[in-house]
Amino acid sequence: MKTKPPWGRLLWRGIRKRCPNCGAGHVYETWFRMLDRCPQCGLKFERDPGFFVGAYLINFAISIVLLFLLCMGFVAWKATHAEAGAAVPLVIGVVIGVLAPPFFYPFARTVWSAIDLGMTPLEAAELAAAAEHRHC
Repeated sequence: MKTKPPWGRLLWRGIRKRCPNCGAGHVYETWFRMLDRCPQCGLKFERDPGFFVGAYLINFAISIVLLFLLCMGFVAWKATHAEAGAAVPLVIGVVIGVLAPPFFYPFARTVWSAIDLGMTPLEAAELAAAAEHRHC
């Protein structure tokens, strides 16, 4: 029986938009459409209904962290430049809020798949189903 890859490798594969199980690439048809299964090992990415809700949380967290860093940068800038206005940071914040979620969407999905695989290793039935869909 194949052992689960270590956490670091799982997450690194997810960050690179690769299959967390085998590391194969090309798991997306388009930027927003992920394949149902890994083209190499046959892993089914959406293991349960509603599986990718965790990916939405990751995507939201990334956007919030970027906006928080922008706010803290503005506070630091305002502390040393009292005359600084808020227009530029507000525009940057809107751009981050609009562009960051779609940009990080596929990364969040593969990272979530990696986290889930690390927490819940594949069961025998999942391994058998993956073997049926595996490309040699």
